[in-house]
Amino acid sequence: LPVALHVSTRKKPTLTALTKGFVRVVNGEAEQEVYTLTDKSGRVCIGREKRVQTTEGFMRENNIAFPSTSRNNSNKYVSRQHAHIEWNKDVGGFFLYADEGGIPPRNKIKVQTATGDIIRLQSTHVGHHLQEGDQIILGQSALLQFSYAEG
Repeated sequence: LPVALHVSTRKKPTLTALTKGFVRVVNGEAEQEVYTLTDKSGRVCIGREKRVQTTEGFMRENNIAFPSTSRNNSNKYVSRQHAHIEWNKDVGGFFLYADEGGIPPRNKIKVQTATGDIIRLQSTHVGHHLQEGDQIILGQSALLQFSYAEG
C-alpha cells in the first residue's frame, strides 16, 4: 500500500532575510550621510528637526532629521512628521510608512523602485516593502536611497 504522511504545524517558518539596511541621504542635508537600520531599531522616524511636537501635543524624536537651519533648499519641504521605517518580522523586511506630514494634501512621499516604478504613499496605514535600490523622495526634492549593502 502506498502511504503518505503530512505534518502540519501552526508555527511560522523562520525567515532567513537580511536584517540590516542602510539609508543614504542623496539630496538634502541630514545630521548624518548614512543611517544604519537593524531588525532591533524599532520605529525609525524621519522628519524636519530632531525633536518636534506632534499635532496631539506629544514630543517626537526624528532619528533621521533634516535641520531647518540648513541652507539646503530641500530641507524646507520635509515635514516635521514625514515618515517612518519599521522592521516587519513576519515578512522579514523593512517597510516605509507615511506619517501625517507625508501624505497629501501636505508634503508627499514617493518611492522609485530599482525597476523604475513610482509608488506614492497615500495613507499612514499602508506601507511599502523597501527593496535594494529604492529611492525615497520626501516633499519635493529631499532624496534617500535604501540598500542592504553598506557601500
